[in-house]
Amino acid sequence: MISIIIPVYNVEKYLDRCIISILKQSFKNWELILLNDGSTDKSGEICDKYKQVDNRIRVIHKKNTGVSSTRNLGINLSRGEYITFVDSDDWIESDYLELMYKSIIVMNVDVIVTGCVYEDKNGVNNPFKKGKSIIYEKNEAKKEFLKQDKFIWTICDKLYKAELLKKVKLDTHLKIAEDMLLFWNILNNIERIGYIPLYKYHYDRVASKTMNSHFERKWFDSLYVKKLIYYEAKNISLEHKLLAKSIYVGELVGLSKKVLVYGKKYYLLRILQSKIRKNWIYGIIYPFSNVLTLKQRIGTFFFLLPLGLCKLFKKFIK
Repeated sequence: MISIIIPVYNVEKYLDRCIISILKQSFKNWELILLNDGSTDKSGEICDKYKQVDNRIRVIHKKNTGVSSTRNLGINLSRGEYITFVDSDDWIESDYLELMYKSIIVMNVDVIVTGCVYEDKNGVNNPFKKGKSIIYEKNEAKKEFLKQDKFIWTICDKLYKAELLKKVKLDTHLKIAEDMLLFWNILNNIERIGYIPLYKYHYDRVASKTMNSHFERKWFDSLYVKKLIYYEAKNISLEHKLLAKSIYVGELVGLSKKVLVYGKKYYLLRILQSKIRKNWIYGIIYPFSNVLTLKQRIGTFFFLLPLGLCKLFKKFIK
């Protein structure tokens, strides 16, 4: 009934925890598709080990092509009526699948959003505002998508009708924010989504931390996606426009920080700063929302400074 898709790449430290959390599910009618995306550690061996103990587990070993094409392959191979995604360094609570499945049937929607909690060095953290179970119409769902008050736009912590995902695929040209664009495109293709405040998906932020100490062009993928979403959202309503523009400014700030600290490509930083100066007001419009973090708001003002001062004080924003 449910296909669980997990891309696997060099996660031997966390993979057992993830798979065991699925084996413990109270809902039993599932298949698990483990897609080993060219791992060079023992991840592939771990996948094969679990395949031997449960015939609901399928393992695909493939050359490394990235997470988007790997997830698309999982979608194509899936046999379930519904699909959910779990990242290989995350884990889910034992009644997660059961509660999602019951809700998508009762609400009669194409997608159920459940929310997640963050696991970091200080333990479990839930920055979201738990609401009541509700069915959102398309534009209200898009507003919640942009506000990030109840849930985020990752591909995980959601249950989808398989037929929907087989029409709306991940963009394999993107290295970052591909799941954000996928969820936005899903909202473009349905009329309603269901929200239930489960927060039983555990997102390990420590394990998922991928910041490198050198410049990477893929950082700009997220800016591209958020700008694309802004151009669509601004035509829905003024509130949608302001929310989407605030997200865009937040990304400008985050990207400026990365370029300043790790890239040192100051010609790019000048371009980003000019865009921040044109849009800085959007960086403070929603002070009581998850759209912008406190660091992003402070960063909005920081990057209004001349480039020389930014370079001088960059150690304070690391």
